[in-house]
Amino acid sequence: MIKKIVYITLLLLLQGTTTMAQKQYPLNYFSPPLHIPLYLAGTFGELRSNHLHSGIDIRTQEKEGFMVYAPANGYVSRIKVSAWGFGNALYITHPNGYVTVYGHLKAFNPAITAYLRKIQYEKENFEQDLAVPRNKLRIKKGDSIAITGNTGGSEGPHLHYEIRDEKTEKPINPLLFGLKVEDSLLPVIQSIKIFTLNMSEDKVYEVKKKDKIFTLKSKDTLIVPAKFSLGIATYDVIGNSTSKKGIYQLELYVDTMLFYKHSLETFSFNESRYINCLIDYPTYVKTGVKYQKTSILPGNKLSIYNNSINKGWIELNDSLVHSLKYDVLDVNGNCSELVFYVKKDTLMQKMPLSTIPLTDSNLMISYNKADSFCTEDVKIIFPAHALYDDILLKYYTSAAPEKYYSKYHEIQDVYTPLHKSISLAVRTDTVADSLQSKLLIVRIKDDNSIDAEGGKFENGFIKTNINNFGKFAVLLDTIVPVIKPLNFKDKKKVSNLKILEIKITDNLSGISKYSAYLNEKWILMEYDGKNSLLTYTIDEMMQAGNNQLKVLVEDSRQNRSELIVELEK
Repeated sequence: MIKKIVYITLLLLLQGTTTMAQKQYPLNYFSPPLHIPLYLAGTFGELRSNHLHSGIDIRTQEKEGFMVYAPANGYVSRIKVSAWGFGNALYITHPNGYVTVYGHLKAFNPAITAYLRKIQYEKENFEQDLAVPRNKLRIKKGDSIAITGNTGGSEGPHLHYEIRDEKTEKPINPLLFGLKVEDSLLPVIQSIKIFTLNMSEDKVYEVKKKDKIFTLKSKDTLIVPAKFSLGIATYDVIGNSTSKKGIYQLELYVDTMLFYKHSLETFSFNESRYINCLIDYPTYVKTGVKYQKTSILPGNKLSIYNNSINKGWIELNDSLVHSLKYDVLDVNGNCSELVFYVKKDTLMQKMPLSTIPLTDSNLMISYNKADSFCTEDVKIIFPAHALYDDILLKYYTSAAPEKYYSKYHEIQDVYTPLHKSISLAVRTDTVADSLQSKLLIVRIKDDNSIDAEGGKFENGFIKTNINNFGKFAVLLDTIVPVIKPLNFKDKKKVSNLKILEIKITDNLSGISKYSAYLNEKWILMEYDGKNSLLTYTIDEMMQAGNNQLKVLVEDSRQNRSELIVELEK
């Protein structure tokens, strides 16, 4: 007997079903950027904190200094240098309409370095984002363009490599261009989650593997409500590494019908933060586990969906047993399969309407309209599409300890993600005019640690933009940053040194400016944000004999520190 297909209430045509075919990309155009065996530390579209990974991370044997080679002819179109993000990054535009991107570099080749250094000294600024004229820095296939490093937000030495469409600027999975990475291992399925209309009824089911078959640990037939959606915790493994990588494609079949599918082929940067509604965000915040959901929230604009019926919600209108099958694929086509069965709970009572929580707000905020919530002590402005769904705003206020210059303001909770920043203005206690610029809004975490949110004083309020909900108050920052030489001292010889290292730290609001002068002339000091480190590579600007080094550091509340030392070469 042919199993009855699950009946979905809405017509397929009206349910937003979409199907997209993968585009064909040139397979033999780009050569590998490194001449070492290619092992990946990260995959394209991997689920990162607040974003989808826009490239692949190529391992460099846990060290820096491997030569990076141009994979095709082209020209350097952009050079970006930052203490964060990609650190030292290079962009090469190719005649076939694609741009390759290289991040976390230790250094560029001599020609690129000379071009960059000239502008850095002209502008007296380490950080740069340069649009390079088309014919200024031509590149041929196989040219050495840089060496690998660990700059910016990198957590270890590797090469971040991207291929982007020149016109749309969308990143595309580099492994679709024929870049060979050996991988015969199956993706791993850890568990699934049943989502109901009542969160308290959501359930997690662990998965086991025997040989190459994935099954549920407990039982293969689950009793479920008439309407539910699914989430899956899964990851890929590649080559000789056991670290967790992102999968390429996820498919869900209901009684052999393709019900849901997404693929990490390409996406735009302005949709990357939608990861926070692709995953079960509250569970991620609580446990770190990322369940990839079939359900699609109203404000979800991700373009990775190839197929979705009924916004990912399954509706059972009979008492039959129905089969569900997950196919989890990596980019090489290795597929893990999980089959289980569901049956509607005929004894389940209709859930009572939830009680509206008692708060100082009880205000419904729409996801697709601008809205606001204001009291005499706080002003919260929501732009349209700041949320993924409508929320009943929770707001509490209470007295804060004496060190704070305002009340506590608890807005929503850390389990509700924001897609866009919202404006927050908090009334502050009266302070002297001279101290108003030292005030800032801070976020207080559960462990009582503090994150600075910044802000500007306006008519008795401190106003800033926030990207996450939480607990906020106002603090005063009058403490200057600390400047600490690491490998040299005042009035000491530095003849045997190649670099000077200085650690710069701030207690609260964060470093905003830094500059260094040698014998009253500006010098380039590279800033490593994650290590709070300034580095000067000793060059011809340090003269024989006595030299004066002056370092100036300022935090975001305009608290300034100065270090002056005498050095002998």
